[in-house]
Amino acid sequence: MRSPTAQPAESYNPYEAPRADAPAALQPEERSRLLLASGGRRFVNLVVDYIGMMLFTFLVGVIFGLLGGAEAFEQANDTLLGLVMMFVYYVSMEALFGATLGKLVTGTRVVMEDGSRAGLGRIAIRTLCRFIPFEAFTFLKRGEAPVGLHDGLSKTRVVLVRGSGDAR
Repeated sequence: MRSPTAQPAESYNPYEAPRADAPAALQPEERSRLLLASGGRRFVNLVVDYIGMMLFTFLVGVIFGLLGGAEAFEQANDTLLGLVMMFVYYVSMEALFGATLGKLVTGTRVVMEDGSRAGLGRIAIRTLCRFIPFEAFTFLKRGEAPVGLHDGLSKTRVVLVRGSGDAR
């Protein structure tokens, strides 16, 4: 017995694998349409993310204090603690949302070079590359798209998702 809403047998297969509406990665001609975030937006990302990391570290400290682990926080090496907090902040935000607080403010997102979503491994590589001394200065190349060392080594890019007035 057929239901009144059933489609003809030749066009409907209930056992067929689901199909995605969009391809996982952009085709080569579509990649050229990705608008890289400008150096100005990248700088705003840096400033807002620095503030976000400080708030994140503060909240973690408060939670440790409330749970009775304040001594562990006080005895930790400040530099090592800062590096761990930075790693956790960037990896958790970019892996879960594709963007940090700074990127959310500026309307940008981290993607792979082909436009697909960056996975946890690439985000971890990207974040570890931020620890390279003077890495932040790799954006100062005049006349070129602002692709930093951590972008190049992890094969990721920061692209605009809203507003395109200052894209390169």
